[in-house]
Amino acid sequence: MRWPADLAPSALRQPDSRTCGAASVLGARALLTSWRPEDPASDITEEHRLLTSSRSPRDRFQVPWPRALGTPPWAVAGALRALTGEHVATVFVRPRPVIGYDVLREQVHSRPVGVYLGSRCLPRHVVLAVRATGSGVEVFDPASGRLVEVPAERWSTHRVDVAGWDYFWFVV
Repeated sequence: MRWPADLAPSALRQPDSRTCGAASVLGARALLTSWRPEDPASDITEEHRLLTSSRSPRDRFQVPWPRALGTPPWAVAGALRALTGEHVATVFVRPRPVIGYDVLREQVHSRPVGVYLGSRCLPRHVVLAVRATGSGVEVFDPASGRLVEVPAERWSTHRVDVAGWDYFWFVV
């Protein structure tokens, strides 16, 4: 899968420090459908509101989540499930990054994959894996609004270094 030629990644740059999950979900929507943002900052903010409410935009109950903490993994999973029609699970990979990288590579062949990165103690940033490359995985980083290729060895050693975050926490 490749990023849409008619959409600059910078168009989905997150407007604040907590909407990376929403920007990543909208990146997946742009990859899988003909959707394009009309007002990117407003679209991302509204998606974040929906993803953190008690009623998901897919009309399912979900555990409410404080918006200040970003986007919970189950909300990203629900959004990706709604877009793909596939079962989407959240896989905790922090203690086993080598296995997590294998899961990520397998999943990204068929759909965009949400990836949670963070510090040693907490997941703090969501990126969207868009395709496997010969040496790693290309991700959309909503903090910079850029596509970044992350080599395999950086995933498996918790040195991902995207938006300043190194630890590989979840594959969604």
